[in-house]
Amino acid sequence: MNGRTRAPKITGYLLAGCALGARGAGALTEGGSRRLAVVDNACLACIGVAAGSEVSLSELRKNARMTVVTIASIVVCAWTLTFVTFDAALASRVEFLRGLTERHVAAVGSLLGTLALARSPASAMAVINECEARGPFCTHILSTTVAKDIVVVALFAMNVELVALSGLDFHRIVADTLESDSNATAASEKAVKAVVGARKLLVNLKPATQWERAHVLTKMLQPLTRVCGAVIAGGVAGVVLGRLLGPTSLVARWKNVRVACFVSGVAAIFLASEHFALEPLLVCVIAGLTAANRKHSTGEREKEELRGIVSLITPGVNLLFFTLAGASLRLDNAYNSFAIASSLVVVRLIALYCATEISTRLLKAPVVSEVPGERRRNIEWMGHVTQAGVALGLSRTVAARFPYWGPEFATLAVSIIVINLFIGPVLFRTAIELMHESHATLERVASAPPSEIELASSPNPPFTPTDA
Repeated sequence: MNGRTRAPKITGYLLAGCALGARGAGALTEGGSRRLAVVDNACLACIGVAAGSEVSLSELRKNARMTVVTIASIVVCAWTLTFVTFDAALASRVEFLRGLTERHVAAVGSLLGTLALARSPASAMAVINECEARGPFCTHILSTTVAKDIVVVALFAMNVELVALSGLDFHRIVADTLESDSNATAASEKAVKAVVGARKLLVNLKPATQWERAHVLTKMLQPLTRVCGAVIAGGVAGVVLGRLLGPTSLVARWKNVRVACFVSGVAAIFLASEHFALEPLLVCVIAGLTAANRKHSTGEREKEELRGIVSLITPGVNLLFFTLAGASLRLDNAYNSFAIASSLVVVRLIALYCATEISTRLLKAPVVSEVPGERRRNIEWMGHVTQAGVALGLSRTVAARFPYWGPEFATLAVSIIVINLFIGPVLFRTAIELMHESHATLERVASAPPSEIELASSPNPPFTPTDA
């Protein structure tokens, strides 16, 4: 994070990409960004593997009930409030939804609701490392974050497939619009170009039309099949990735060669997943989880090697990925959607507060705090705000899958993500300090007189979601 602005570095990368993009200085044109699609996919694959590698199955088993209840509460509250708010109050102000039916609005609202569930394991780790924090609260937030991101990637993949297979005729609307424009100008050449453009969109949107005549049951099973196939493929890829990181692998002696093989292998997993019509980001997340949790004699060494490589390549991956993402933004749409994005951010904050309050009641947390005379306050929601790589990667998949309205959707999603990037780390840092788990707080408590220590919370209190 930037020491003066307290904003994450990836926010600066996004702004730099905007300045260098086609709508800025022009150093990164739209054609140049398309030619760098392989680099973009490789970075997204590395982000997915890094997110999966942060999951510790042993830690999840210890606090399984707390993690499951928290995730379920966030999923229900965040998706419902985001969807209802967007559908009822904000959809009419979205440019690319004007003139479309309620089914189109519901499809986009469902995607935004699912995207609202995403969190950033990388940003959570960055704040924890910066504060040198440790304790049950940080462990719970990190475990919930990485587990929820796996759930979110799977839910988002199914959501995209359902939208693609729902038979929404975006391409016909484009064709009608273009043809009416061309008739209005009475230019036959423009009408021909309109038809050609519509056909190109129809080809790009083939996943949304090729199942139109299929049986309803087949349509419903298709998303589930893709997600299940991605989980299986991710498990196989994780085993292969773990063997590559093993001490007896062919590239074990050369660190740089191993890093290069790792990046190449992860990129190959991503491209192969796309080729076989699987969800590539989900495959990469499951691959990282499998590689980091293999149980055998050299499993711990492989896990350390994996996290070492991830920490080594993360700065470069973030620089490339977020800069390219910023260069592809449509700034005019971002400006127009700022008010909508701000409203959705506020709704998401309210949903997170309600979700953590509900999970506290379901877990039957004590009402009285460890601090004498003080009642517990709900501050856990402050640890679930930040969004970054995984959320941005999901929005980019929509842009690639739906060429007509996907880029506009991605621009709206990135506006939401950037706002959460600014406020999320500050809120998480504040929560850590309130929980007395930061290094500075621990030192202050350790150096305080005994009379003051007695008034503070116990050194290692049993964590509950609304502890303060």
